[in-house]
Amino acid sequence: MLISRPQILKSTLALLLMVGGVIGLQHWRWQTRFAAEGMALSEQAQSEAQQAASQVEILKNIPSLGFRNLIADWAFLQFLQYFGNREHRQITGYDLTEDYFEVIIERDPYAYDPYIFLSTSLTLYAAQPERAVELQEQGLQSLTPQLPPESFYIWRQKGIDEMLFLGDYEAAQRSHEIAAEWAEQSADPRGEAAAQSFRKTAEFLRTDPENAQMQANAWLQVAASARDRQTRQIAINAIESLGYELVPVGNSGFTIRPKSPASTDNNS
Repeated sequence: MLISRPQILKSTLALLLMVGGVIGLQHWRWQTRFAAEGMALSEQAQSEAQQAASQVEILKNIPSLGFRNLIADWAFLQFLQYFGNREHRQITGYDLTEDYFEVIIERDPYAYDPYIFLSTSLTLYAAQPERAVELQEQGLQSLTPQLPPESFYIWRQKGIDEMLFLGDYEAAQRSHEIAAEWAEQSADPRGEAAAQSFRKTAEFLRTDPENAQMQANAWLQVAASARDRQTRQIAINAIESLGYELVPVGNSGFTIRPKSPASTDNNS
């Protein structure tokens, strides 16, 4: 029996609403339990982690039926709530981060914003830099220099992860070279300047991969793209440990410079 497009659309929307209802009901049930039982913070954190695990399992297994991007968006919103609950994450950790990004990359590899969080959350918080690189590679297989226009930054971020967290300088060099190639082909107005910067980094990686200034500049990129204060502070601490300090440029930018003797004395 043939099924018409309106019937498929109605069925899909009904399925999405059903999943939303299941997730919403779970959330209400757990919140009610928190209030009714007066649970301690550690118990709340464990219960919230169980709830999040159930939700992400639903998102992994729900059929897409042509709405892959909606499921990816939903997973990303769920991740932001999970990641942003720092009080609970300090108790239970960030173990579900990988699961959320598996859903997001599988369903909609073209969405740019999740990649910004992917590297930070998996490398700095979940301590899985190898998996972060693997997921970036998986997503990049679907992307082009034009789609999305900022896709060259994903190659650059992959190169930073390979350099700072894996110590794979050859792979990092290649990632920066591809980032430069994609930047030159992109419609993004920042592409030309970015390509020059990426090629310079690739050359450093080829000739002097353990250059402290280059690594400090890589951490500067981590700080610049950070969406939370804790990540930014991790990057700043790494920059300072390499013998550099942040210097404001303009109204909102930063660069680095070697620490002055006075700064070194004050920190000692």
